[in-house]
Amino acid sequence: MAFMLKIKWNIADGKVPDFKAAQEELCAVMSDDHSGVICYLADYPEDSVSEWIEIYANDDVFRAHLANERGQKPLQTLVESCDSIECRCFGDPDAASREILAGFGAVYNDVPPAAFIVHPRADRDSST
Repeated sequence: MAFMLKIKWNIADGKVPDFKAAQEELCAVMSDDHSGVICYLADYPEDSVSEWIEIYANDDVFRAHLANERGQKPLQTLVESCDSIECRCFGDPDAASREILAGFGAVYNDVPPAAFIVHPRADRDSST
């Protein structure tokens, strides 16, 4: 089942350039290697804050993304560049994914029926 992460990265003083470079590198990994990463958005609403939205098609995609050797170094740089990380999860990841998310301090949000869905036949080339 698909799930969405909303992550707020509170970047440490002097670490914004390192964070942004690692974020761009991680985005390339997602784009090149993981078609099951349905959405990846990295926003910078403040100088030292980055807010992300990531939507994963399923738990296997999420774990494959984190296990990808190309992504491990930039992810480590992101974590080390931050004073704190806040992670909210929407959907229902399985136990193995929840264990990984625990490392990011994930908080799970109850989602009312039909409030979070990923279209099962989503087609990025569709005109409708």
